[in-house]
Amino acid sequence: MSAPITVGIDGSAHAWRALDWAADYAVRHRRPMLLVHGSRALVHDGAIPEDALRRLIAEREGMLDEARHYALKIHPGLDVSTRLVPVDPGSALVAESDRAGLVAVGSRGLGGFEGLLFGSVGLYTAAHARCPVLVVPRPAPDPDDTPANVVVGIEGRHAEDALLDWAFTEAASRGARITALHAVGAEFAAPDRRVTEDMELSEALAGLGERFPDVEVKHVVADSAPARALVEASEHAALVVVGARHRHGPSGMALGRVNHAVLHHARSPVVLVPAGSRPRA
Repeated sequence: MSAPITVGIDGSAHAWRALDWAADYAVRHRRPMLLVHGSRALVHDGAIPEDALRRLIAEREGMLDEARHYALKIHPGLDVSTRLVPVDPGSALVAESDRAGLVAVGSRGLGGFEGLLFGSVGLYTAAHARCPVLVVPRPAPDPDDTPANVVVGIEGRHAEDALLDWAFTEAASRGARITALHAVGAEFAAPDRRVTEDMELSEALAGLGERFPDVEVKHVVADSAPARALVEASEHAALVVVGARHRHGPSGMALGRVNHAVLHHARSPVVLVPAGSRPRA
């Protein structure tokens, strides 16, 4: 069976936005979908009377079933299953990431540039998942109303094969171009600095033109800070794709300040691709 596209469902409008995008991705890539709801309240530990627990489980199963019927109404041929898990939502989604092709979550929060647009469950999932994570913010348009442009943020200093492979594969499936964005965070004091950065960007993209001949590529070297450049680019993108590296130890993935800022403030959906991850059949 193909690795499913997994979506965190909690009954909120944020989750339904993620469901819209995940279903669109699943259809284009011919993948099944798995809708997951996790809650510690579902544990059979005597904290809740058995009759109340049964009602709670039935309520949450009904919520998942409603989301499933919604996805099938939009995409009748989609293979959609559901799973109710008696653990906290972040842990449930991270556990599913071991066998998922993609995990999708919606954004939550206060809004405004200084407010947090990304909630704790989504942040935990993005920081610990072992597969790419799709984060859908509130300002994101419907999947059918997006520009034919996938922005990928390139550092140029680390192995970025997984990041670039994911971004180019997605652009090809959308018939979109790639905007390869390398932001250096400083003004170009000398002309040769820009030439050097251009060369680094070209080296990072070497060979992808042959593998994806139908994907147009636009090279952009920006002197603004990476987070600002990516957030600004998200205004005219279907997706912003960024990479992340795993820390040593139990603390998960090092999202870094740039990824945190992009996840909180991007206007388009963001995909975080773990370093070293490979597409799952």
